[in-house]
Amino acid sequence: MRTDIRTHRKDVQTSVISLLNKPWKLLLACLLFAPATTTAGSPVHAAAHDVQQATAGRTKQQIVGQWLQDRPMATGRSYMPSTSIYAEQPKLTAPYDAGKLKPAYIEDGINAANFVRYLAGLPNDLTADWTLEQQQQTAALVNAVNNQLTHYPSKPADMEQAIFELGQAGTSSSNLFKGSPTFYDNVLGYMSDSDPSNIGRVGHRRWILNPAMKKTMFGMVYASGSADYSPPYASMYAFNRDRDNSEFSYDYIAWPSAGYFPEEVFAPADAWSVSLNPSRYDKAKTSSIRVQLTRERDGKSWTLDQADRNANGEFFNVETSGFGVPFAVIFRPDGIGKFGSDDTFRVHISGVYTLGGQEASIDYKTTFFNLLPDPITRYAIQLRKGETLQLGMRTGAQQTGNTFLSGNAGVAAVDSKGNIRAVGKGDTWVSVDEYLGSVSTVNIRVVDADPADRVSKWAVEDYTLAKSNGLISRTYDHSYQKAITRYDFTGLAVQMAETIMDNNLYSDDVAYGKSPFRDVDDWRVTWANRNGIIKGTSPNVFSPYETITREQAATLLMNLYNRLSQLTGQSDGEAAAGGAGKAQLFEDDKRIAPWAKDNVYKAVALSLMDGTGYNQFKPKGVLTYEQTFVLLQKAFEVIGQ
Repeated sequence: MRTDIRTHRKDVQTSVISLLNKPWKLLLACLLFAPATTTAGSPVHAAAHDVQQATAGRTKQQIVGQWLQDRPMATGRSYMPSTSIYAEQPKLTAPYDAGKLKPAYIEDGINAANFVRYLAGLPNDLTADWTLEQQQQTAALVNAVNNQLTHYPSKPADMEQAIFELGQAGTSSSNLFKGSPTFYDNVLGYMSDSDPSNIGRVGHRRWILNPAMKKTMFGMVYASGSADYSPPYASMYAFNRDRDNSEFSYDYIAWPSAGYFPEEVFAPADAWSVSLNPSRYDKAKTSSIRVQLTRERDGKSWTLDQADRNANGEFFNVETSGFGVPFAVIFRPDGIGKFGSDDTFRVHISGVYTLGGQEASIDYKTTFFNLLPDPITRYAIQLRKGETLQLGMRTGAQQTGNTFLSGNAGVAAVDSKGNIRAVGKGDTWVSVDEYLGSVSTVNIRVVDADPADRVSKWAVEDYTLAKSNGLISRTYDHSYQKAITRYDFTGLAVQMAETIMDNNLYSDDVAYGKSPFRDVDDWRVTWANRNGIIKGTSPNVFSPYETITREQAATLLMNLYNRLSQLTGQSDGEAAAGGAGKAQLFEDDKRIAPWAKDNVYKAVALSLMDGTGYNQFKPKGVLTYEQTFVLLQKAFEVIGQ
């Protein structure tokens, strides 16, 4: 039985930073709006920062570059312990003292706010308002003393009136948080804002995305004063409007924004929001507004309007209260699943009216991509004593400073760049601790080297890459020069499909007991058969332990390539290898079966397979394990990158 990777990394469906599922208790308090709410009433100057222009042409590299400037001060979630964040410790008993945070931690929160504003296309030059430093700390203090998250706290009986009033001024003008240990997590939690009590307004998000904001301030106090297992209470000042209207221009402010957008900061279960400029659009005429969201890779579409009011599922609302920009269209599709690589969505909002009475629409595209690298492998890896392997990482900002840790350096050691060295026989794990708190863990088994079972020299490079990329789990890491079975080839093919899609393919439709074959009941075989990758040797017989010829392998690879291209939204192999018929014929072309010939030349044209030398293909040659590893690595390079 295959042993899969045990991972602590959140599934993207719940999001790395969708804080509703964190291990600690989380509570978001909804901030009431300030009396003054209009944010864009004056004429736009030609030199103003334009939100739509800022996001439209932005590249992935530019976003990565900004992330490298604004990323958290450390990986993980433990870099703000109560024992080290204070220049002056808070005191939670009379005489009360709010304490004072070290400036570096406040700047970390400022960086988080600036990064999300950058993603939304807003001016991202927020600075700390140090005049509010004591107010925001006292806001956190009052809630921590009461052990209650509220904008309207009760006065502790023995607290001085002046201290309480200062704290109350902070709680009534701030986004508030309980339970998250860093300001970066706080900000990203505010941006999610999609729990049932907040989804109708996404008010925390809209305050942070208020274009008029120019300054803010943070505060944090642990409920018990110093014990880090107790919940920290935090505040973020939200009512600042120091930025002049002439400094910015926008039709709408979208989250997620138009253009490229990091999937790490938006979960499929999060609400989308579009704040419309109330100096251009009529926020009193909203009854006809509806949204159509379309996913380009498969054409799936969601239409949302006032009938969609499930705060735990499909949801729609038009909100015109004074949370930042006082005109927001909020929507969340149900069953969006998981974002694919470079998954593009079209947003069409109709039924909007300009202040001049003309009907208008809002149209843009959002493309999700991976900002942060994480281990490619989803499965346990086998190493031989003395073997080294660099852990393959998915595309992302390659200088994020991930920290690597071995569970037992006497079994497998790992350095700061993810190079693993097999030291002694046994089982352990290597964890990858990333920014935004994600932790992935890869299981490692170290075994004695077997001199009689070694990879051929010609295959070592691709074999090593394939294992680094998670294409060879320890279940299949053996018998290199022996003929591979149909059963193991299918298992490896499905394993590669899961790795490329970064998704579990097991489902009720392909579960055990659903096999169409009488001689094998394995969900991987069922999935591969249902997806057109491999057929049985007869209608209800799979023949799992028969071997595979090279011409059969070419057909299986093309089936796999075409299906994965469809599932990932890439062009299919038929189009990509359209010129295969013009390729130079192999000397043994006549030995290639007619049913396999087209696939053989397409696989070669796509660099999925090569000849065997001297312009020979050897179609009847039996495929070995090491040849399979090489073929899958080539396919991964073509499909999965």
